[in-house]
Amino acid sequence: MLIGLLPRFMQFHTATDLVRVGRDFDGGYLISKSDIYASDALIGLGINDDWSFESDFCQYKDVPIYAYDASVSKKVFFKNIKNSLRKFHRPKLLLHWIKVYCSYKKFFTGNRKHIEKFVGVNAGGNNCSMEDVFDDVNYSNIFLKIDIEGSEYRILDTLIKNQDKITGMVIEFHDCDVHIGIIESFIKNININLVHIHANNYAPIIIDNSFPITLELTFSKHAKREDKVSMPHKLDMPNNEKIDEVALRIRD
Repeated sequence: MLIGLLPRFMQFHTATDLVRVGRDFDGGYLISKSDIYASDALIGLGINDDWSFESDFCQYKDVPIYAYDASVSKKVFFKNIKNSLRKFHRPKLLLHWIKVYCSYKKFFTGNRKHIEKFVGVNAGGNNCSMEDVFDDVNYSNIFLKIDIEGSEYRILDTLIKNQDKITGMVIEFHDCDVHIGIIESFIKNININLVHIHANNYAPIIIDNSFPITLELTFSKHAKREDKVSMPHKLDMPNNEKIDEVALRIRD
């Protein structure tokens, strides 16, 4: 098992009611069950071809879902099906995209909405700001899942401003080594407890200081907490199942 070292400001108390939401390995996160039950809506920023988190969340509490991602759509999935037809030597690829397309059509109906926009910059077209998202999703108790490939740093100030609306959230932070000061400021200024950290082992660990480049941080407003901390948690799984999980430690 690989060892990753975290700065002391990331020290936290674990939520006592963590559950794994989402598929095994990459795409699943540990969040507080109390936050799920306290939520009136779920905002998912970044879905790609995997909405297992959103689907599992609804198994605990069936709430309206707003999934933002401009990189995918029915048109994109149908195009992938057409392209895979040309690769007749790879029948599993065709079957995969057919399943994804059917799953997408089945899941995103009624109050489960896919908004084809990137969140981070108010630049018009298929881009919008986090302020726009909070304006559009008019609920008082919102859970957030955020995996937007670096644009998370653009929305942190808005999350702090709207923290009264947030029941809990999981954020995947990318390029943590060059944004460590921003992450520290966010943790100190958000009045929602950090209750879990997991390292995404698709990203490397810096040799000089053993710092993981990509981290998944879970925040909770409603969970009871305890001093006992285990990283990885018993419910954690490596994002990349083909290589070792990362055991995290707080630097002395």
